[in-house]
Amino acid sequence: MNQIPTDVPEQQYRTVQVETSTTLDLVQMAYDGIVDNLRQAVQALNSEPKSLDVFNEKVSKAQQIVSALDDGINEDEGELSALLTSFYEFIRTKLIESNMQKSLDGIEEALLVVEQVRGFWAESSKLGVDIGTRKEDNVKIDISG
Repeated sequence: MNQIPTDVPEQQYRTVQVETSTTLDLVQMAYDGIVDNLRQAVQALNSEPKSLDVFNEKVSKAQQIVSALDDGINEDEGELSALLTSFYEFIRTKLIESNMQKSLDGIEEALLVVEQVRGFWAESSKLGVDIGTRKEDNVKIDISG
């Protein structure tokens, strides 16, 4: 007997949500994906016994999202694009170091600043600010956990 996966409606909802979202909404969803994956990585390393496979998977997923955000930067936006590029490089470095050392220090630091910047994007959305991304490039970001 074939069973329908329980995540099908959720996946369909996410697909519709992504396809009908503004660029700023997509950036916020990506930041949410980073935060969710990093929180799960923290839980995996704090669990007994430690779940290093889950930790590695979640940190790697967060790195992929950061890389996709970095790839979507419109370099014609000047100072903002330069700041975002530096920010994403900082986050990637922290995640790589933490993953190699199986340490939470860099994860927690990255999580703190990502949550703060995510708040900036949320505020920008409320104000209707346009952001410097290349939506026409159709950059695909898998935000699923």
